[in-house]
Amino acid sequence: MPPRIVKAIIKGVFYFALLYALPMFFASRVSEFAPDLVARYTQLLALFTTVVIFFVVAAELASGTIFRHGFNIGKAIFVLIFFVITLDRALIEMTLDLEGTSVGVSADLRIFLIFLIAIDLLALAKNTLQAVDFMSERIEQQLPTPEPVE
Repeated sequence: MPPRIVKAIIKGVFYFALLYALPMFFASRVSEFAPDLVARYTQLLALFTTVVIFFVVAAELASGTIFRHGFNIGKAIFVLIFFVITLDRALIEMTLDLEGTSVGVSADLRIFLIFLIAIDLLALAKNTLQAVDFMSERIEQQLPTPEPVE
């Protein structure tokens, strides 16, 4: 197999382990205390993992082309939109059943959401600048070299 395909497969497996297998392992431990929370976010986690792995593998397969940067920009836009939609108001409220008593828990994740948005906007800017740099290098390679004037 070509090295690009092997590298794409390795990255896909790594991202699967990091974004799906590890969180599902922890979710199985938490499901005893908060089954509603785990059930609510399992499908979203699967969707997020699938789309991110698609963009990572596609970008790796398209390395050396402008499409790589396009896939990276697409991934950054998807992650940004996903977190904004998923963390709607950045408030999570749930009820935990602990040994016969109900406990209401709420978490304010606005600061976390702001940090996620800021980091993702930086990734979007970085990928856009890399695409512009890639295109400018391609154009420079096509230009004739000027001859020195004496």
